[in-house]
Amino acid sequence: MQYPKKFSALLLLLCLPALAQAPKKPSDIAREQGQAVVVIEALDANGNVVGQGSGFIVTPKGAVVTNLHVVQGAHTVRVKLPNGDVYKTQDMVDVDDTKDLAILKIKGFKLPTVALGDSDKTEIGESITVISSPEGLTNSLSTGVVSGVRRLEGLRVFQITAPISQGSSGGAVFDGNGNVIGIVTYLLRGGQNLNFAVPVNYARGMIGDEATKTLAQLGPLAKAIAPVSSSTQPVGESPRREDALPNEQLSTAARGLLGRTQLEPLYAQPAQGLAFFYRIVDGIGMMRDTELADHTRMAWLVKGKETAATEDFTINFLSPALGMTMTVNKADRVLAGVELLVTWTLDDLERVFGDKYTKRAQGTQKLLEFKVKKTEGKKETQKIVAVQEANGLVRSVRFTKTN
Repeated sequence: MQYPKKFSALLLLLCLPALAQAPKKPSDIAREQGQAVVVIEALDANGNVVGQGSGFIVTPKGAVVTNLHVVQGAHTVRVKLPNGDVYKTQDMVDVDDTKDLAILKIKGFKLPTVALGDSDKTEIGESITVISSPEGLTNSLSTGVVSGVRRLEGLRVFQITAPISQGSSGGAVFDGNGNVIGIVTYLLRGGQNLNFAVPVNYARGMIGDEATKTLAQLGPLAKAIAPVSSSTQPVGESPRREDALPNEQLSTAARGLLGRTQLEPLYAQPAQGLAFFYRIVDGIGMMRDTELADHTRMAWLVKGKETAATEDFTINFLSPALGMTMTVNKADRVLAGVELLVTWTLDDLERVFGDKYTKRAQGTQKLLEFKVKKTEGKKETQKIVAVQEANGLVRSVRFTKTN
């Protein structure tokens, strides 16, 4: 069928907006916006680098958006542009410690800037491109999708699948149109691609070109925040939180802590929770508290039972129906055992661990001891014991290793 020329022209005009909204290639976004994504180095009073992260320029006169934990505790920050220009500053436009946001001010003119989007319109499944500087590698690019929109302690955050790494904090998350919709803020190092970003709309009202405070007014960095930005120890000392753990290496590491309630578990699916549990089980007898802290960086850890030799730390909701407790030896700070917290029937237990076990009574409970498994290539053996209550429900499954 042939359409009149006027009608064909009208169809073309109607199609133009759709054509204009076609997603951009990550390479195009990097080329168009990457010159405004910067490396931020935190310096001490002697000019030594004590931390490193990312940021992005939002005004031609030099307002730079980043995470607060990237710069807090620094004496001075050094901002490096992809074109080789370097700026030092102590000036701040605004900060928000609740949202982990900071706006730096460098003395620039006609600087490259990113395009800001409307993060309120961001949807789950939307394709994204992240530009940041992991380990100081300027303009590193990764891609993924927005895999979830979560509420963490009253904040709306994006869960993203784009891989990020040390030094990515403060990096820019772009939508398919090449507009910034988020600021990279932290990652769960024990979980593959479980990364988060703060919506950019939280930062938009903070942006300006007038410095209102200095870095010295921010005070030290609290260790309760876990920066992905620094490959060194955070600057400053941590105020003691009411729920902080005695060992700072095991303190909960970010404000967006997961695992406290069924609505905000560490993992959404039981299978994911079990996979994480088994990674920790593999570390029994070998994993030190520092490595355990890395694996549980996004988890809300609750201090539990303590004896002269050991202390327990619990994630109440590993998934909506699973929890876990980790036992650490005080003497060498090595993981001694891991317990899966459940509410299972005996059938549930046997579906997961099989039916090869022996029973023995312990007060009102029964201990179900599974056949010992030898660790391949090693003399040590793995011991699994489940606890069954008087009502028949299984409440826990404990893993230990013996030589």
